[in-house]
Amino acid sequence: MTFDKIAPTASGSSPIEARPLYQQTRDLLVRRIIDGVWKPGTYLPSEQQLCSELGVSIGTMRKATEELVIQGLLERQHGRGTRVVPHSSASSRFRFLRFVHADGRPLDPVAHLLAQGVRAASAEERRQLDLDPGGKVLALTRIRSEKDQPLVYERLALPAQTFAALGLATGEDIVEEVYVFYQERCGVTIMRTVDEVGIAAADAAMARHLGIAEGESVLQVRRLAFALDGRRVEYRESFTAHLKYRTALE
Repeated sequence: MTFDKIAPTASGSSPIEARPLYQQTRDLLVRRIIDGVWKPGTYLPSEQQLCSELGVSIGTMRKATEELVIQGLLERQHGRGTRVVPHSSASSRFRFLRFVHADGRPLDPVAHLLAQGVRAASAEERRQLDLDPGGKVLALTRIRSEKDQPLVYERLALPAQTFAALGLATGEDIVEEVYVFYQERCGVTIMRTVDEVGIAAADAAMARHLGIAEGESVLQVRRLAFALDGRRVEYRESFTAHLKYRTALE
């Protein structure tokens, strides 16, 4: 395996550019993960090998990898090395599931896929996902329940071509978080999400599945999810009349 070195300047030293060298190193590592050189669950080469291939010091490499550990992309395993973190239901829920019960208890949901299909993206979906006019989305509708109580009604829109291999079955009960399937089946790792919280009125379908009256006020969370390379890959609207939304501001 070979890497693009951080190119030297005329004086023979690595360039600082406008960013610190460890950031350039970090971005090269991320690029290799995006390109599939290291897949989720696989281990990186040793620090010494990486330093030799990229032409950087051990200190620079450790600072670069430490940032990716903090971001949850890499993890260190004592005696084994550093590996790319695979999405799991537990890790994805810890990082991305922000609904909790009224008393603060975490939610442990099962998702039931109500409907799916490829269709032309709406104007809002094109805007949110940076799609061209005429762009298509894979649209998913699901209900998330806990102990057979329906709690969250969701509509997801995904760029159709990117998620052609997703392969979920309508009517299926899904215990795994959907981000696990994005990564395993479509090669898309969700790195971050941006949520917008508001209030909406329940439409007929939403009210039927949540067991509430049509027009009743519900908590609405609109989410935009970003892949490792910065692409916008999921636009989601979630609705609940039973749960709270919790997040930490940094």
